[in-house]
Amino acid sequence: MDSLPTDFTVELPKLLGLTIAFIGALLAATTWWRRHRSSAAFGMERSARPAVPSGIVYHDAPTVRVVDLPRTDSQRVDRVRKIVRVKVGEFIDILPYEAGPVARFRITLKSLLTDCDAPAARILVEYGGTTLSCGPLVQELGHNDFVLPRTSRDDPRTSVVYFHERGDTLDFMRIKLRHIDPDSQIAEIDVMQVCGNWPN
Repeated sequence: MDSLPTDFTVELPKLLGLTIAFIGALLAATTWWRRHRSSAAFGMERSARPAVPSGIVYHDAPTVRVVDLPRTDSQRVDRVRKIVRVKVGEFIDILPYEAGPVARFRITLKSLLTDCDAPAARILVEYGGTTLSCGPLVQELGHNDFVLPRTSRDDPRTSVVYFHERGDTLDFMRIKLRHIDPDSQIAEIDVMQVCGNWPN
């Protein structure tokens, strides 16, 4: 009879270690399953996008003005964000086109590349004659001519960007590819432009 409590106290650390190991393995398996489960089973599957003609799908353009009361100067930040759908061979003017040799902000969809590792779109961007930059995963074919891969979680690496600061103004622009529909030859592109002015 006396040996039973002694055997139990000797085996207690082993049982506790085994229990902790079992709970850790169960937690790891649950975490793996939650990350790799089929999203369709949980209603998170992206439904097929309706066939919407080319154009602006979403448009958000708030302007923020900050007035400094002791002075008459004010700061102004304009932000334009649009999600556009463009067909191959067509273009869309993000900013209104005014008569002139160069468009203020125009995106032309030249082609869709679906035979690559990742779906991509070849776009030509006119941005008032300025040269744009791109992330390392974007392929630059010529002056403002880019092969833009579909956006991953790492937006800066798969985006076309422009940034310029001069004195009292700041101009920033970003373009990223959201979705490609190879059947209808339409690409969905997310565009954001921010322009800020502040007094000296």
